[in-house]
Amino acid sequence: MNVDSYFDSDFEKQLETIRKKLDEIDNAREELLRLSRELRRKSTLAISNVHIGNVEEAKNLLEKAKEILQKIDAYKQSEIYYPITRDSMQEFVEAVVFLKTVNEKRLKIPSFDVDIHPSSILTGMADVVGELRRYILDLLRKSEIEEAERLVKIMERIYFSLVSFNYPDKIVPGLRGKIDMMRLSLERTKSDLISAMLITKFEE
Repeated sequence: MNVDSYFDSDFEKQLETIRKKLDEIDNAREELLRLSRELRRKSTLAISNVHIGNVEEAKNLLEKAKEILQKIDAYKQSEIYYPITRDSMQEFVEAVVFLKTVNEKRLKIPSFDVDIHPSSILTGMADVVGELRRYILDLLRKSEIEEAERLVKIMERIYFSLVSFNYPDKIVPGLRGKIDMMRLSLERTKSDLISAMLITKFEE
């Protein structure tokens, strides 16, 4: 008996269809990885530029990051979209919120042109607290107490807002650990602020 008679006539065709679908997923994965790395790099550089006072360069970097985000958004129907893009989008949210908090002197979750996963927004917001601590320490070294005090209040607002999001790690990966880190950062920063205020008062 011919061995081919054991197989359906469409068997090879079906396998080829599966192969093409997997190739599409694999190609999308490679492109998403590349774009996500670039998005994260631009966002990280933007944060660094905020810290050294290069606000315009930070804005330029975030504009370029938004262009990358638009390209990433084209893959959002893919099953691999969220696992690959989660961390880079988190970094982007962190950079945007940090810049607005420092430059525009207000806490705001901006409206994004693309659909960013809610968990990336929350964890990105949580990471802003660590960047604010670094920024506040620089302010205290320059004796800019009033601005430092304002930003500590924003740190508090972020912490107390996010602590109410009591979801399992599978829904918002990493948020619980970040909330613990936020609390420690907030406590240490408030202590640093009080010490700086006492020193300033003593020197007057």
